[in-house]
Amino acid sequence: MQDRYAGDIGDFGKFGLLRKLAEKFTVGINWYDPGELDFERGKDGKFKQEDGKYRDLKSVRDSDEELAKKLEGIKKGKRSIRTLEGLNLISKAVYFGDTVPREETERQKWHEKALNTLGNCDIVFLDPDNGLLCDSVKKGSPKSVKYTYYEEAGDYLTKAKAVIIYNHRSRKAKETYFGEIIGRLCSKAEADSRYIQTVTFHKFTVRDYFIISRDEETHYIIKGILEDIRNSGWCQGKEAFCSVDEHTAEPAAAEKDGIFRDRVAVVTGGANGIGRCISEEFRKNGAAVCVIDKAEGDHFVGDISDKAVLEAFVKQVIAEHGHIDYLINNAIPQMKGIDECSYEDFQYALAVGVTAPFYLSKLFAPHFRKGGSIINISSSRDRMSMPQTESYTAAKGGIAALTHALAVSLAGKVRVNSISPGWIDTSYKVYEGPDAYQQPCGRVGNPLDIANMVLYLCSDKAGFITGENICIDGGMTKLMIYHDENGWKLE
Repeated sequence: MQDRYAGDIGDFGKFGLLRKLAEKFTVGINWYDPGELDFERGKDGKFKQEDGKYRDLKSVRDSDEELAKKLEGIKKGKRSIRTLEGLNLISKAVYFGDTVPREETERQKWHEKALNTLGNCDIVFLDPDNGLLCDSVKKGSPKSVKYTYYEEAGDYLTKAKAVIIYNHRSRKAKETYFGEIIGRLCSKAEADSRYIQTVTFHKFTVRDYFIISRDEETHYIIKGILEDIRNSGWCQGKEAFCSVDEHTAEPAAAEKDGIFRDRVAVVTGGANGIGRCISEEFRKNGAAVCVIDKAEGDHFVGDISDKAVLEAFVKQVIAEHGHIDYLINNAIPQMKGIDECSYEDFQYALAVGVTAPFYLSKLFAPHFRKGGSIINISSSRDRMSMPQTESYTAAKGGIAALTHALAVSLAGKVRVNSISPGWIDTSYKVYEGPDAYQQPCGRVGNPLDIANMVLYLCSDKAGFITGENICIDGGMTKLMIYHDENGWKLE
């Protein structure tokens, strides 16, 4: 039998995903080549599927002509894992494609060899092929066809930052995998079952990708990459081209017994970016979250510069919950400079960035429970500027000053603090070179850096902190820069 393709070569989604991930991570790929186990047998004992039968390049050609040309250049009968490796389709990739042994002892040796080959990679992609999941190929297959592969996947998760499991949707339902297998896998690797994302490329595949990350930072970096994919040219004109769902293998302890269980958090501008991350972290820790945002979605939709909108929102929140515990004033005012900013533009920026936080604080003040907290999201621009940023900078300076005024007025009732983020990339992009080392911490920030501080300031651990403005900028505002010193040049 010819060495098979590495999965359905017409599945552009798989290669597109791995190529994007390889821009930020080293990727290890175990094709789990099952040899003859790849194919189902009919009642006559013969294989029902011939190699290459479903290898359609049309979907690839529609989305990535350069990739399609490379694949079309491979002669029939030569389309193999080794050939794909030679094409260098995925940068920084490490491949393992040895055929899966049938005998259990040999299988363990094979597994150890694969682990040694791929164990140092950041992300390991595991493709068992549907043959390993078919009841009709149990004959001659490794012990426990349904589960052996996933037990081995747990070993990769103890080493790598994330593991991607490629599942044929027609073989098992998502719920079955989460209930029977992936929860056990996470437990074995001591991985948090909250950091699971399921990706489906509806146009190109009948499979799902279960992405399991070991830590929050990796989870959110991958989440940013997936968001880039969804917003890229691949998706234009293609309804529901790529969907991403977040699941837990079982109810996470933090969700059942989280530090914010039975608490109510209000987040303005909570549909995207930093606000969305703050909302998600509150939910993960047990809180009910009420979001208001101009963007359409499953939340209160409205413009917070409008007094009537604010009053309607507060009325709805109190009607549903009776109280609140935390108010996060996060909505972003527009940024326009002195050359382009009109009187109305400037007033609008102040309405969003200062007036709305003040008025929401006033409206919610009677409804805060004991231990309540207000967090205002300012900016490091409250103390430093770039040209043509007056409307944004004034609003951020205003909310920073509003913070200590509210802290005094609401003393004994609600603690009030503000956070001034520096450079926060909401796509979780990882920067290198000068962009990274201009921050003494050596990297650009991401939304989780801000969300973690929000949750800390709202917790009892911060019970002696009020009226403060905490700058989270990786130390950028503390680094003195002179021309031609410390590697810096003004060009």
